[in-house]
Amino acid sequence: MEKKTIQVDRNIPKSVLIGFVLSFVTVFVIQHFSTFSYIPNLTRPAIDYNHKIVISGTYDTRTTPVGALYQTTPFGTKIDLPTNGMMCSELLYDSEFKSYSNKGLLYAKSVFSDYKYLLLFWLAYTLIILFFKRYRLKVLIVILPILGMSCDKTKQEPITPINTAKIDSNNTNIATPQNTLKTAIKHSFVVFKVKDKYFGKESVIVTGIFNTPDPLTTDEEYMILDDTQAKCHAYLFDKNILERYMRRFDTYTEASQEKERISNIHNTTVSSQEPTPKTLTKEEQEQVIKELKSITPEEWEEAKRLQTEYEIWENEQKRNNQK
Repeated sequence: MEKKTIQVDRNIPKSVLIGFVLSFVTVFVIQHFSTFSYIPNLTRPAIDYNHKIVISGTYDTRTTPVGALYQTTPFGTKIDLPTNGMMCSELLYDSEFKSYSNKGLLYAKSVFSDYKYLLLFWLAYTLIILFFKRYRLKVLIVILPILGMSCDKTKQEPITPINTAKIDSNNTNIATPQNTLKTAIKHSFVVFKVKDKYFGKESVIVTGIFNTPDPLTTDEEYMILDDTQAKCHAYLFDKNILERYMRRFDTYTEASQEKERISNIHNTTVSSQEPTPKTLTKEEQEQVIKELKSITPEEWEEAKRLQTEYEIWENEQKRNNQK
């Protein structure tokens, strides 16, 4: 029986931990809006005609102990707090109870009293973090409208070729051909092999095709690579660049075809009809048979292959016509 290995994305535990920290901080801050109330401990409370206790408002807060102490959270949870022999004056005036060290401890404990809301915030923050990591919307939402242009558009601007004719004219009187500028340009694009910082997935990013001077010095090549990487920052900010290089071609068609190959793009503009295979006529076949001794074994195998291809193609054409 084969053992199945279950792989857990390492970003999930990290997102869960970050979500818990954010949810705890959120609920802790909300608890600062809690209210505190108390009931004084009167040894001889007044009783009305309906036999109900009436708390008199004339008691001395300095000598009257606290009978019950409550904390009401913004979520509506009422928490019983220990009185610890406190007097009512300690709750009304500046005292040890009023210090933030004690209040902060009560706020922290009340977070777990409102555990339902803690779990709710925890789940929400975790899902949001996973969503943003998955779809990479953290900075793109702000950056893309500001940039207003894609990586391809930025690189479509042609780079002015170096006119070496002007430089050489100062040192030599040799005439420069009129087509120097045409042959001094190559069609180029930059390829970035990257790895996602969060999910570890490797991919390839290809820029648009642009013109570069020919010949191209090493300094100029690195300047173009750095400039391209800076302009493509919106696509590379959450990825580790494993490799970058430039491809240069004499014709635009060659550059575009290589770009399609690297990007795994299928070109549908090419005719899908298969060309008619090259065939041998009966005269050519007879001539081949007559000259069998004068041809090489490779040529004889090629002749048989061509004849077989022709017969297959001819049978397919017949079947298509019958349909």
